[in-house]
Amino acid sequence: MIWAAAQGKINLYFQVGDLQPDGYHPVVSLYQALDLQERVGVEPSERWEVRVVSDLPNIGEIPLDESNLVVKAAKVLATFAGIENPQPMRFEIQKQVPVAGGMAGGSADAAAALVALNEAWCLGLDQAELMKVGGTIGADVPFAIMGGTALGSDTGIELTPHAAVIAQPIVLLINDKSLSTKSVFQEFDRLELGEDLQVPSFETEKSWLGKNSLTEAAFSLLPELSKLAQKDFGCGAGLLSGSGPTLWYLAADEKAALVCAENIRTAGFQAVIAHPSDQGSRLI
Repeated sequence: MIWAAAQGKINLYFQVGDLQPDGYHPVVSLYQALDLQERVGVEPSERWEVRVVSDLPNIGEIPLDESNLVVKAAKVLATFAGIENPQPMRFEIQKQVPVAGGMAGGSADAAAALVALNEAWCLGLDQAELMKVGGTIGADVPFAIMGGTALGSDTGIELTPHAAVIAQPIVLLINDKSLSTKSVFQEFDRLELGEDLQVPSFETEKSWLGKNSLTEAAFSLLPELSKLAQKDFGCGAGLLSGSGPTLWYLAADEKAALVCAENIRTAGFQAVIAHPSDQGSRLI
């Protein structure tokens, strides 16, 4: 198998505008890659196949047929490269990023698949071309290819690399209840929560940190998540990652992160300590 990896992410800042006539929402997002990675292996097969290996919750929600994003990525890549009848592939996905947790795990799968297929099919595409392909698969796929820290606009696919703004460990509270991105955006529209988009001064102050326009919509769909976010596990209030339901906490240091994670586990939830990463998708 040819293997590639891509990182999960959190949105350090995520502001969403009103639904546009094209069916999409404009956003301003400061993306941060984490050192939680998705590993995707590819090899030729007689038919499209997907296998997932992980001990995370909600693994059963991942489709193993051609509706999986890795297969969609392969078909879009083939079309981009002018391949009319692409070789069916077998994909093995080794997951570290929560399923339907608002951390772009599926997008990271697609990003890693594009990198691995680019090698397997000897296409020779560069990062910019892969990001262009990724943008037609999902809004978070281009960032999963770029990685690091980046400012996103449009639907999130227009990206500008940004200097890192945090260095502290991040504690993730992984919820076993999933939220689909589609349902959260639908609730966002129902509640008429669209905002006028602004780009804060990320370098000079931190009042923007953790702002997420989707928070109210996610809490509306999952009220217990709102109560959970208000609990103090030692790192302040929980912040919503993407469309949720994963909550994240910025710890002061490694010791504080360990205490926070242990408090979360004692309360009956899964906790993971992660760190900012400067990596994007790559062969491994």
